[in-house]
Amino acid sequence: MRVFYDHQIFCEQAFGGISRYFYELIKGAQEMNLYTPINDVLYTENVFSQLLQPDGQWLTHARFKGKKDIVRLINHFYTQYKVRQTEFDIFHPTYFNQSALKNRQGKPMFITVLDMIDEKYHAGQERFSKLIRHRKKIIHAADHIVAISENTRQDIITHFNIDPSKVTTIHLASSLEAKDIAACPKNFKTPPYILFIGSRRGVHKNFNNYLQALELIAKEIKEMEFVFAGGGDFTESESLAIAQAGLARRVKYEPIRNDQDIIRLYKNATLLVYPSLYEGFGLPLVEAFSCGLPCATAKGSCLEEVGGDAVRYFDPLNPADIAAITVDMLRNPKECETFVAKGYERAQHFTWKNTVIKTDALYREFLGN
Repeated sequence: MRVFYDHQIFCEQAFGGISRYFYELIKGAQEMNLYTPINDVLYTENVFSQLLQPDGQWLTHARFKGKKDIVRLINHFYTQYKVRQTEFDIFHPTYFNQSALKNRQGKPMFITVLDMIDEKYHAGQERFSKLIRHRKKIIHAADHIVAISENTRQDIITHFNIDPSKVTTIHLASSLEAKDIAACPKNFKTPPYILFIGSRRGVHKNFNNYLQALELIAKEIKEMEFVFAGGGDFTESESLAIAQAGLARRVKYEPIRNDQDIIRLYKNATLLVYPSLYEGFGLPLVEAFSCGLPCATAKGSCLEEVGGDAVRYFDPLNPADIAAITVDMLRNPKECETFVAKGYERAQHFTWKNTVIKTDALYREFLGN
């Protein structure tokens, strides 16, 4: 069985969750001798694509204005050529460009949908209209759809009026390696901090309610600091809001450059608080579980599906509830130890090996193999 993955996401992201997902599928299928993945990327700076097939080409590493558009165009035409020269059984585009409809060459087409954030929060906004329109067309044209959580699956079925039998849930996993986690010692000189990780952009990230909760937590736990990791430096409006909350000296930003940074942040934190209103999967919970960090997160979305009984839940629209749950956990370290133990166990449900094996089985079931 041969599965063709196109170039799209590897030309859009230098490093990102979607490209990592397809990298893990391709790598896992090769390592476990399951299906044969075909990937057609000719030039790309994407970290994961370079791990799969370092190209060493001058264009990959050159720096000039307009390079991304040129690379995207070259890969676009190369895909059109490659699909006509290659035998494959399933076409699985890595994003939603309409070229996929022709490049499938009459073969069954699968598509993976990671979330419905744009449809839920950006509908009617001009800058998202093209993507939303293209995603709808690809989803309706697909022979089968992979959703990364049951919550996302239900959103797809409801929003696009899709036959439920055409949508299968296959969870994601953490890419943090056990050996790297074990090799990262906890720094006991680090001041205690609550961790927020990832992007703060978008209403669904719930930054304003979370900041109000931090103001309440700061009054109760005087020594606690608050770290925001990844997602870029604070904007001017965010910095102003932090200062107005009286938290300028206790809120810090930490960049994330690699997995080692992520592990260090989890290993040295006191608690992960994840207040998002909506996620496709909620990967930080699984990452925190694997690093032994207790978690508090929002009710709703897919977060209860991923967290199970290994986390505490709060009402994300109620800053007082966010604060109360957080403070209660900080004051009950024995309870946190219980959640850590449950988290380690919970993390075993979400491995890339499971993801790849289930994807392989889904392909084969569809083809009748």
